[in-house]
Order: sequence, then C-alpha cells, then structure tokens
Amino acid sequence: MKKVLVVTYYFPPSGGSGVQRVLKFVKYLPEFGWEPVVLTVKESASFPVRDESLKAEIPEGITVVRTPLFEPYGFYRTLTGRKKGESLDIAANTDGRDSLREKVSEWIRAAFFIPDARIFWKRRAVREGRKLIRRHGIHAILSSAPPYTCHLIGRDLKRGSGLPWAADFRDSWVGWLSAPARRMTASKIDLAMEGSVLNEADRILHVTRGVREDLFSRHSSIEEDKWDYLPNGYDSADFPGPAPPGRTDRFILTYTGSLYGKRNPRVLLEAVDRMVAEKPGLRDKLLIRFVGRVAGAIAGDFERFGPMIETVPYVDHAQSICMLRDSSALLLIVDDAPQSAGIVTGKLYEYIGSGKPILALAPAGEASDLIFSLGAGRIADPGDPDSVRRILERWLEAWEQGRFRELFHVRDAGRFERRELTRQLAEILNRMME
Repeated sequence: MKKVLVVTYYFPPSGGSGVQRVLKFVKYLPEFGWEPVVLTVKESASFPVRDESLKAEIPEGITVVRTPLFEPYGFYRTLTGRKKGESLDIAANTDGRDSLREKVSEWIRAAFFIPDARIFWKRRAVREGRKLIRRHGIHAILSSAPPYTCHLIGRDLKRGSGLPWAADFRDSWVGWLSAPARRMTASKIDLAMEGSVLNEADRILHVTRGVREDLFSRHSSIEEDKWDYLPNGYDSADFPGPAPPGRTDRFILTYTGSLYGKRNPRVLLEAVDRMVAEKPGLRDKLLIRFVGRVAGAIAGDFERFGPMIETVPYVDHAQSICMLRDSSALLLIVDDAPQSAGIVTGKLYEYIGSGKPILALAPAGEASDLIFSLGAGRIADPGDPDSVRRILERWLEAWEQGRFRELFHVRDAGRFERRELTRQLAEILNRMME
C-alpha cells in the first residue's frame, strides 16, 4: 500500500466544518490503496471549536503526529480584552462594532502574520515532516488549507524530497472573504507565497469552481491540466437509514453554523414578522432553531420572537446530525457579497446528506445552482423578505396538509458521497505517481 503524508492544521479534536474534509479522506483512503500519515498540531487552545467525538473516526493504526507550535493569540487576547477560553475565531465574534484594540490587532495580523498566524508552525512541521518521509517511506504529499501555512509546509517538503505534492484549497487565498486587508510589502509577500504554491504543486485541488477562478485570476500562467475539481461532500455513514419525517407538533427550520457580519438571517426575520402580523397562530406552529455561535448584534434581533426562535450553543458533529434529522427543513445563509458566488460551504453537503429540504437565502452562484440542480430545496433572494415569505407560506400549508415531503425529489446526490470523493482523490494521487 502506498503512503501519503497529509499536512493539516484542523484535525480532531478540532471541530467545525473545516475538519471534516481531511478527516473523511483519512477515513476512506485505505480502501483505495493509500495509507495516510497525518502531520498536524498538538491540541490547541486556539481551535475555534473542539469536538472530541471526531477522534473515533480516525481509523485504527493510522499514524498521527502532533507537533507543538507557537500561536500569538495570548497577545491578541491582551489587545482585545478576550478572556482565556473565549473563542478566538475573530469573524464569529465580531458584531460590526470593532473596538480600537480589535482594529490594531487586525492591522498587526495583516502586516506581520503572513500568510496567517500559524506561520510559526512551519519550521517545526517541515523538520518533523522530513523525518516522517524517511521513516515511513512516503510516496506523495497532500496539504490542505486554510490555514495556508499548511501549503508552505507541503511546498518545502516537496523541495527537500522531490515527492509529488497535491495542494488542496478549501478556500482561495489572497483577498478571500476571511483574509486580512494587506498593504504594500505584506500584500506582495502574500501574493508571492500563493504563486509559489500554485507553481510548484503537482496538482491543485479546489472545492468549488469559484476558488479556481479566483486563484487563476492572479496566476493565469498555471497549466490547465494541474487543476482538479474535488468538491466537499457528506458521509452516508453519518446518516443511517432514510431521513425521518421530523417532529409533527411544530415545523422546525434549523440552521447550523456561525452567524456574524453579512451571514445574517435578517431577511428571514422580516418575512416571519409579516407572517405573524397576519396570522398570530403561527407562533405555535413554527420554530426556527439556530445551532452554533451567534454574534451579539444578531442575537439581539431574536428577542422579539420569544419561543419561536431557539438558540443552541455549538454541539458536536453527531449531535448536529441528530438536529438536522429532527428538523422539517434546513436553513442555508450565503453571504450577500460578490465572492459568495463561488462559495459552496461544506455545511450544504451535509444538509443534502440529511435528506431534508433546504431554504437557501443565497445570491446567484454555485450554491444556489447546486440546490436547484439536485432538486434539494428552494432559493430565496437574500434581499427580498417577500420571496422568503412566499416559500415559507407554501411549505407550512403543505406541512399542515401532510404533503410537505411530496414537494421534493432529490436526484443524483450520491456523487457527493465522501467515499466516492476519496476514490477520486486516490486516482489523483495515483496519476501523480505515473
């Protein structure tokens, strides 16, 4: 069996959507002739979320090497006044009213932590990676980002070993949605790092076509045959049996994930406001459930709805799946921003795997195209409460009449099974060896 060194920052017990892709690759690669050897970080206090349950999905006998790293988040806490143990996911904590200290810390992040704050892991990780290549007889390297430091580690390991290397982009890099606004020298350094990764990688994997287009827009000389579209997916093992009907006493619309900034359910709340004004009895029939972290300003908008809205703090992956399957329908919110056209969140594929209908507040783009092509739900204009209202009124009417499930006939979702996607990854690795 051939061996692949997998370089990743997010790995159990880190939780959240970013860990799922690599974890499922590691889970299924042995079925297709590749034994993964994982190089990751020691358990970090700066993980946005933790999920101990995910450790059970790491196959027995797989080598996982965890190396220490320095992360400058103690300094960030001092600047911003964050308490020890408080989430350091900056985006998820912002409510749009950044303090001066937050702005100063963001400037430091943009000017000095290039490409990201995990850059201090690179030297130690490269040293350990070289040992693993010799000790385990590694045949290929796979790095997954963000954080983009993982790709710099993969690049340096390729330079030192000559092994074929695949760089997996879960997001684009320079100027992407979560990237800091860099200027002058810092921006040039970041762009040069991005270019070196794209030029030196043997294969470039991208989860959406929008990610490829964004990277290609800055590096149009990259050969066409280096790119491989490998989307995110869902693991049917997480969804045993057909989708249950959900509760019958209330129509439950569930959202899982963080809410902050432009990822805001305001248009849904406006639609529900208008519906309740005409039909007060709706308060007893509709429950909107938000599972995950919610920025303070958004949480304040929930108060006027009382028991119609339920907020649930972050739960582990297994509990999240249970909540999806307990729902009548699922809510997807895509940021109403130009770059969002090329984004398909990993969460959407789990929604598809659950078998539950999806209400998407999404601009035109890859996510809405995917939902439409599969027949997996309905898309509402993220700036038009009336379009949301029309969908909800039709759904509630069908639900009360017991024919809600008849509105949906999902097709061809199996191509997004994690096992199938891992088979495709194994084929890519095999081609690199030719």
